Amino acid sequence: MRDRVFIDSNIFIYYQTAKESARKKIVDDTLDFFECIASTQVLKEICNVLSKKFSISIVEIEKFIKTIIGLYQIVLIDNDLIIDALHIHDRYSISFYDSLMVVAALKANCQYLISEDMQDGLVIDGKLTIVNIFVHTNMINTGKNNP
Repeated sequence: MRDRVFIDSNIFIYYQTAKESARKKIVDDTLDFFECIASTQVLKEICNVLSKKFSISIVEIEKFIKTIIGLYQIVLIDNDLIIDALHIHDRYSISFYDSLMVVAALKANCQYLISEDMQDGLVIDGKLTIVNIFVHTNMINTGKNNP
């Protein structure tokens, strides 16, 4: 059984835009190796960044979003998760928006939250570990499930 991991928007954005082949391969392998989960927040962030920063057409963004929706479980950010995120934000001093990803990952019973931007190695509630996959490439290359 593959580990369930929550994928931050920056990982999907690398997948769509990475020019560096080594990073692109790490992202490709990550998405293939794990059972990946995202959230509606992640989808919104992808749309925003791809359109504003990369000037990718709406047609291409829509195609990419539909691919993500078709391949991965998407957690809906609802009222309860917003309230839960406030508590994570307060307890761990991470940004509110990162806290929303954390609570979505916890709701989906993920073991890891894969992100380049969050605090690598931080363990939330003893259940979820934040992992920078570009630092811990051994998670995929050696088949190890622990960073």
